[in-house]
Amino acid sequence: MNVIALAILVTIFLIQVSAIKTRASYFLKSGFFGSLIFMAAIFLIFGFAAHQSWQTYILWEKSEVAKMLLPPYKNLDYFIFYSRNRFFVPYFLSLSVGLLFLIGAQLINKKYQERFFERIEPYLLATVLFVVGHPLWLFYLVILLAANFLFSIFYFLFSKKKDYRLSFYYFWLSAGIFTILISKWLSALPWWTLLKL
Repeated sequence: MNVIALAILVTIFLIQVSAIKTRASYFLKSGFFGSLIFMAAIFLIFGFAAHQSWQTYILWEKSEVAKMLLPPYKNLDYFIFYSRNRFFVPYFLSLSVGLLFLIGAQLINKKYQERFFERIEPYLLATVLFVVGHPLWLFYLVILLAANFLFSIFYFLFSKKKDYRLSFYYFWLSAGIFTILISKWLSALPWWTLLKL
């Protein structure tokens, strides 16, 4: 599933970078485009999860041992339980977190007259939180906060303007891509199993 997530984020990032200083950049920074990205990511991830469930069913059906877990030998409940937990639950959790952050970021942005985010940024954050899945969204937030801290220190030390606010427009996706790329290493950490359901 990480390959699909990586493909989604890289595609969005390439669209974002290619639109720098073009006429399309206004549309590509709009909330409408952000909502399209978010909905497309939901469709792709859950569509791929359904495809993986179907492929697992076919694989189990062909296996002499695994077919004992399918009808007519067993009720379909075990397979549904397995597929739900293996392919869908991590993304239902990360979708919930993404929606919470989306709503929270939009409320904060509205309260402060869009001072913190461009209109698309809450959608980018929600998309990445959803696409990386559970528990990678936790690591994504840590990486995002660490990047913000490091860039703020760097800017404070080497910039003459001290009242600058660091925009994360290009960091939402790149931090998500980085998180997915190091996910193999993160999954080897001892407390990964505590976070994973």
